[in-house]
Amino acid sequence: MIPSDGRTAGIDAFTRAWARVVTGHTVLRHSPDEVYSLLERFALRLAEALLAEPFSAGPGRRLGADLVAAGIATPELLGRTTTLIGRRFLEDIRLRRPDGRARLDELLGAVATGYTGALVDQSVGAQEELRRAELRRDELARQCRIERTHDLPNQRAALLRRLGEALAGDPRGRLGLCLINLDRFRTVNESLGYRAGDQVLRTVAHRLERLAQRAGHFAAHLDNDTFVLLVGDTGGIDEVTKAAEEALAAIAHTFPINNGYTLPIRASIGVVERAAADTDPAALLGAAEQALGWAKQERRGHWMVYDTERAAAETARHALSAEMPDALTRGEFVVDYQPLADLATGRIVGVEALVRWRHPVHGLLTPGRFIDLAEHTGLIVPLGEDVLRRACVQAAAWRDADPDHPVFVSVNVAEAQLRRPGLPALVRTILDETGLPEGLLQLEVTENVLLDPEGLGTLDDLARMGVRISLDDFGTGNCRLAEISNLPAHTIKIAGCFIGFLNNQHAADGADHTVLTAMIELGRELGLTVTVEGIETEVQARRLLDLGCDIGQGYHLGRPQPADDITGLLTARS
Repeated sequence: MIPSDGRTAGIDAFTRAWARVVTGHTVLRHSPDEVYSLLERFALRLAEALLAEPFSAGPGRRLGADLVAAGIATPELLGRTTTLIGRRFLEDIRLRRPDGRARLDELLGAVATGYTGALVDQSVGAQEELRRAELRRDELARQCRIERTHDLPNQRAALLRRLGEALAGDPRGRLGLCLINLDRFRTVNESLGYRAGDQVLRTVAHRLERLAQRAGHFAAHLDNDTFVLLVGDTGGIDEVTKAAEEALAAIAHTFPINNGYTLPIRASIGVVERAAADTDPAALLGAAEQALGWAKQERRGHWMVYDTERAAAETARHALSAEMPDALTRGEFVVDYQPLADLATGRIVGVEALVRWRHPVHGLLTPGRFIDLAEHTGLIVPLGEDVLRRACVQAAAWRDADPDHPVFVSVNVAEAQLRRPGLPALVRTILDETGLPEGLLQLEVTENVLLDPEGLGTLDDLARMGVRISLDDFGTGNCRLAEISNLPAHTIKIAGCFIGFLNNQHAADGADHTVLTAMIELGRELGLTVTVEGIETEVQARRLLDLGCDIGQGYHLGRPQPADDITGLLTARS
């Protein structure tokens, strides 16, 4: 329990702040007093977990799941909740211990894991209820028939009971789990019919049951095309991966279907192995599900082992994703600028706008930490507009300060932005509002735009407007060189991965030099400005100039920095 040393008042203050956040952004079927009471219990549980000895993040996962069960069930509220906890919880409960922040960060990650997992389960459960409601009677009868023909228990509860029994044994023991999912099983039902699918499921069940009996494992059929092997008393991960290999081999044999037809079937497996004292049934199964997801995504037809560090990183990414909408509203995203210099004179002729996230807990985050999350969630569109507007305002200010030596600003544009038909009109509006000439705005796109006719049309409109177009990371995309002539580009920007060899005194020899020279010559033959990024040494800059490059970018020429620092550089230049 929480001692009465001032923390009680802190819990009260925090709970009231939390209640304001929750009631202001969702509708709960509770009175204000009930909301306060509910959140107070959650806050007390969080404080107790922070103070527990030995410390464990497990209560965080359960707290996250309970938040969803209580109706606090949107990614936005997760973001607001984790932000609030990260900002003030330690201070409110007056926790001064040196490891307090580290413990809280680990608990927040666990809260996000439990929260997102419960949201997925809730969504899947709702979809399953709808699916069941829409099934025809004969489909229900077919499902019942499948249940009777399988020898394996077909309930998650049966597995959880068996897991509970295994965990209740020797606390020093270890156990492993193989979560098995048949690859592309849906196509069997769709192409060959449900009867063929039933035959496959029965055969898989029988093969896994024989494997389990021979090796002393426990096998279960969880749901539709998903099975499990429970490996008890393991001596390490190797025993569990061996079971996974044996399961893959058993399933990989062809399946006899009606009329003598045989069908190849493959499966993917998520593998987890732990000490019994360090886990519980839900956590073990959740880890296996996460590893199965990785296998499906990256190594279909193989097994993958649960990785704690990777899971923690994904949890952190989920939490960041949930926090992003509020972060944009609060103005936590800032723009730095990296110089683009004329390689012949060293003079700054432009800057690239690079967004950063000034996170209240994690500090300054670079684009690699959040841009793909923004693209995945769709937030890249409002974020991109915000960066574009700020960059144009700043470039206009630099132009007004030194109209005789203006610099252009280069802004990255994502594919999602290009697919929006209103982008040219938005750019026109921003240019009119800021007074920035069209020729001082450059938009950077990747080669993938060449595969999108709609995106090409948008770029044509922008180019006709007078906006510069730059083909970013040139040489790393999937387009054919012949397609580059279709792009209304003014510049190609060669990726830094092509110039590392230039530091070698024998740089004029070899395939790397041939490839780089060919890209530069192609750009010049097309009448395009050739920019190279990733320049880190004077040797690279000098040799790129000798090869015919026009503009350079990289740490040797200037690091990304705030607008005021760029202003100082431009003032010194003048």
